[in-house]
Amino acid sequence: MYTIRYEIGLNEQGRPYIGLPEDYEQRPEDRFFALEIARYILQDLLVRRTPDLDSDTVEQMDEAERLLGQLGDEVAEILYGVMRNQGAIHLMLDAAYHIEVNSIEERDALPEKDIIYEDKIFDRIEGLRVYILQPLEIYDKEVSGAYELKGGITNEHWVKL
Repeated sequence: MYTIRYEIGLNEQGRPYIGLPEDYEQRPEDRFFALEIARYILQDLLVRRTPDLDSDTVEQMDEAERLLGQLGDEVAEILYGVMRNQGAIHLMLDAAYHIEVNSIEERDALPEKDIIYEDKIFDRIEGLRVYILQPLEIYDKEVSGAYELKGGITNEHWVKL
């Protein structure tokens, strides 16, 4: 999960602005978020306020929403590729595990394709490793630990390491 830390300040004219920390590292995910939230706001305004607006304003807002949608789609495609590559690299690094879950049920519910974990996307493939880290109140050492898909990709192919 990503976090964007910001503060709201006032400029010299007393207008509020959003300030990012000096050490802020620009990430494509943040830009994607900004595009998607701006698009959402425009869509919401168009649905709720169209009767109150003149036709030129509605047309311009609609055009802006479509532009944001197009830009968002392009950034989404780039992010998807980057996240897929991150997953592939993580698999090649022979990590102790690739995905962490809280239970066998969560592990078994992982989809066959497009498993999103942190900034990576994985598919169920042989060699995928999942670590079950149960909460203390239900901890069972027989269940907790790393599992790997061996000999197939269905739930009966999970082998405890």
